[in-house]
Amino acid sequence: MKNLLIVCVVLTSFQLFAQEKEQKNEKKERIEAARVSFITKKLELTPEESKAFWPLINEMEVEIKASRKAMKERIKELKKDDAKIDEETYKKILDDMHDQQVSIIEIKNDYSKKIGTIIGYEKAFKFEVEVQKEFKQQLMNRMKNAPSKRGGPGGPSNPSNMNKN
Repeated sequence: MKNLLIVCVVLTSFQLFAQEKEQKNEKKERIEAARVSFITKKLELTPEESKAFWPLINEMEVEIKASRKAMKERIKELKKDDAKIDEETYKKILDDMHDQQVSIIEIKNDYSKKIGTIIGYEKAFKFEVEVQKEFKQQLMNRMKNAPSKRGGPGGPSNPSNMNKN
């Protein structure tokens, strides 16, 4: 009986974990869909422009993400060996971090040129300088003001939201 109870608890835990992971993926997909819609609308992209623009953006983001992930892994490995690291190694990793940041700028520069030829440099500029930041700000505001399961702003423990039904 005890073993059956343990098995049930373990299986329930796995199921809850799987549901939570699925919810996170759905949330990411909804955010990405909202991002695509927001940016497409703000830049007034034609269907042809959008068809060429988004694959480039996705490629650029994959390259940037890979670069950042590699550097994070390197730093993680160094932290494991923290007691054995000498000054020269710290200098090398700092140089590598700066090189990685330059690499990301080069990736953005290359893709900005490609994007500019597709949607025009005015829209490319707006994308880089205004629209992405505007979407992130809007997303942050929505998240900050969204009802929270943990009782944060807009959540159940916020007294100012209790009488808004």
